[in-house]
Amino acid sequence: TDPVVTFMRKIEGSSSAPMFFPINAATSVEFTGERFLHAWICHEFGEERESRSGGFNLVARARQFSSFLLLIGTVSGPDSFDPQHAIILQNKDEVLIPLLLNQLPTPKEFKDAIQSLSPEQQRFAKAFRSMQLESSVFGVCAVQLKPQLELLLGLPQFSLTKEIKLTQDLLSLFIDYQIS
Repeated sequence: TDPVVTFMRKIEGSSSAPMFFPINAATSVEFTGERFLHAWICHEFGEERESRSGGFNLVARARQFSSFLLLIGTVSGPDSFDPQHAIILQNKDEVLIPLLLNQLPTPKEFKDAIQSLSPEQQRFAKAFRSMQLESSVFGVCAVQLKPQLELLLGLPQFSLTKEIKLTQDLLSLFIDYQIS
């Protein structure tokens, strides 16, 4: 399948405020760095909505001797990311994630669809639509693991770059035993 064409804006890490994502009810992780905002508009008119076949996939691939944590979720505010799923990719791993896209009806289509419902059902439908609209910004966060490992162990920056076997062993220990 062909890649989709997106609009892209790069935001330098030094010129942006940090963002946060929760890892449990009491702890949030701060992340900074370059941010890339990609926007894709999928226009569908009339019968195109029913005729679209196939689907869209998010493809992530790690290079040899590299590793990263891939988080997918929604952008829940100007400085918050709400991850729903995560996976660690390393050493030429590749993941293909099918994107389940649900087209939201236009305001007019929605109004027409709920017109025949009772007032209580209309309130519920409007509340549900409001929830859909507020969490419809899909987000992907990639966290490079080698720099985080150096920081955690108090090592100088780039000290694990040439220590491939040591890095792989350390990552394996951290992943297997969930050392934090």
